[in-house]
Amino acid sequence: MSTIYQAQSGFPFTISVFGDTANTGTVLGENPVRANYTGQPVLGPGTHTAQQWFNPLAFSAPAPYTFGNAGRNTVYGPALQTLDVATARTFVVTEAARFQLRLEAFNALNKVNLGTPNRFVNTAQFGTITESSTPGRQIQVSARFSF
Repeated sequence: MSTIYQAQSGFPFTISVFGDTANTGTVLGENPVRANYTGQPVLGPGTHTAQQWFNPLAFSAPAPYTFGNAGRNTVYGPALQTLDVATARTFVVTEAARFQLRLEAFNALNKVNLGTPNRFVNTAQFGTITESSTPGRQIQVSARFSF
């Protein structure tokens, strides 16, 4: 029997504006313009859920042709935890032949690991998480005959 347990903290990300609002000629997704910090608390009651990972009112889009003042990598995404389990049994058929039966379960506890929140302040999904970072539980059975 073997197990692998993985736990990691959330990845940092920068709250940004979708598009080139500062008119700097950047390509979408490459060095996006940062948002403005409004002074409201970033985390508070009701946050750290898929519907609202952080307070979206803490950030706003900067005025056209200006840059935002929000810091780089100031918000952290959700943490990740997975447990993989495997068990195997080998049967001796003859002196030179073996038969192995193996069962493996990935994300055995079926924990939902949330993905990174939407970081673009000028989109409808800002601050929400719309996908998971790992698949649900997966189980596989294998057999091997060695001679």
